[in-house]
Amino acid sequence: TATFEILIDGEPVMGGRPADAIHRGLGMVQQHFTLVDPLSAIDNIMLGAEVADAVGRLDRDRAIARLEALLPDRSLCVPWRARASDLSVGEKQRVEILKLLFREARVLFLDEPTAVLAPQEVEAFFEVLRGLQKSGRTIVLITHKIGEVFQVCDTYAVLRAGRLTAHGRITDTNPGELVERMIGRVPLARPPLRAEPRSALALECRDVRERGVGRGRAKGLTFDVRAGEIVGVAGLEGSGQTSIVDAIMGLRPFDGSIKLSGQEVASGDVGRARALGCGLVPEDRLRQAIWPEASVRHNMIIGLEASFADGLVLNEDRIAAETVGWARDFDVRCAHLGAPIASLSGGNQQKAVFARETIGRKPALLVCHQPTRGVDLGAVEMIHARLVRLRNEGLGVLYLSSELDDVMSLCDRILVFFEGCVVAEFPRPDFDRLRIGFAMTGAPPSARQPAVPA
Repeated sequence: TATFEILIDGEPVMGGRPADAIHRGLGMVQQHFTLVDPLSAIDNIMLGAEVADAVGRLDRDRAIARLEALLPDRSLCVPWRARASDLSVGEKQRVEILKLLFREARVLFLDEPTAVLAPQEVEAFFEVLRGLQKSGRTIVLITHKIGEVFQVCDTYAVLRAGRLTAHGRITDTNPGELVERMIGRVPLARPPLRAEPRSALALECRDVRERGVGRGRAKGLTFDVRAGEIVGVAGLEGSGQTSIVDAIMGLRPFDGSIKLSGQEVASGDVGRARALGCGLVPEDRLRQAIWPEASVRHNMIIGLEASFADGLVLNEDRIAAETVGWARDFDVRCAHLGAPIASLSGGNQQKAVFARETIGRKPALLVCHQPTRGVDLGAVEMIHARLVRLRNEGLGVLYLSSELDDVMSLCDRILVFFEGCVVAEFPRPDFDRLRIGFAMTGAPPSARQPAVPA
């Protein structure tokens, strides 16, 4: 059994409860926001550490005054009394940090904090981190984005397979060396991008609107994906990505028209997309793509059981013979395919899902929703290389990701979603990080043009 010790100011942290860590000045911002949307920003900040008056009522004014006195500068301020659901993504990120400052945390752990931020919000966020650093706080930034490490960090530590493989000062290394230490080998040569798409349409969406009201719904999405191209969707989370994926897969009722390989998909027709040759890598593999307790091999045939059955009984020998090749093809690393898939790393779980949805289904369209979230760089490299190969063989790919670097490095075209609509489109020669970032936040077209030199 592995043992370790945590020291703060040279003193060991005793106990194993979150309250003990908080008491000693440790704080954690999770990768996914943990805010209560109906509550105000200040109520979220003091949740669990409420400030009350003499008769036990919440004293928001005193809580705000106390918090403002703790801030290193005003850049961290948010609309204190606005509901969390009405805040921008950047403001929600600041609220998560403010929760730690309110508890007077001195060591802040931030897990992939820029995953949901637009490019211009990332720079503003880094300014916040620099202010916290100047105020004497220690910040541990957990990220797989190499550029960010060199932009904002002083030192680095590389973890691979649960072990510390390298550490030192940023000034003593370089991006290539750091990537090699992260994945344990020299990175593969990037596959050639941009093949000419074919004339056949793998997916046609015309004025797709999700029924009902609320945030994050499709409100008139019109776009195509041709066979032999990878179409990326960039946008802040909640811009309509989940809505359109669920509509394609028959999980949400919609108005408008969706066609797969020229065949209409009726609203709410669960199973129709699968029958028409649509593969899906969903945004949450643990809830939507795998059965954690089941074996790797049985997870690799989910939805394909009929082709491996003799009557009502699964042919385990045929399953084992087929899936071992799929696992080898996608470099799924595990002790054996009979092991529970929950025992695999996130990257290997995702590669198993990709193997099922591409080799097993042989789709005409592959929908990938946040396909590299929580996946290590080596697995990202493998997934990208395989998607390019499949695209060159004629597969149409709809690639939805909040990771702009991910989208820009892989896709042939980029569509930008904002509030349920397509607000911009960029072909590969015209990719511009700043213009795409502005479009993601809903800025008018005039604000997206590069600045004219004086």
